[in-house]
Amino acid sequence: MQQFKSMNELVEYLCTMESRMEKLESENSNLRAQLIQVNNAAVSRYDTGSLPRTNLLSKSFLTRAFAVYGHFFVANFIIGLIAMAAYFCLAAVLFGSILDGLPRTP
Repeated sequence: MQQFKSMNELVEYLCTMESRMEKLESENSNLRAQLIQVNNAAVSRYDTGSLPRTNLLSKSFLTRAFAVYGHFFVANFIIGLIAMAAYFCLAAVLFGSILDGLPRTP
């Protein structure tokens, strides 16, 4: 802790500290402004480059809901086609074996 011998020394010290604080505050505000500019540029680059343009990321709830429903519908359709193809193959095999077991009339 610094000891002051007179009031003038104290006032001079306080004036020095005040000027240093003003310089630091201005430097801090300049650095914050630069940081905001850099962050905005990085966010805009990240936003445009990495995220796909899809309704799944929309801000509207209904748009997101219908996008999810559309994906659900297509997935069920594909799964249904595969299941239907398997069913028809199984039916053809069973129907063919049933027809083989029937007596044939010439």
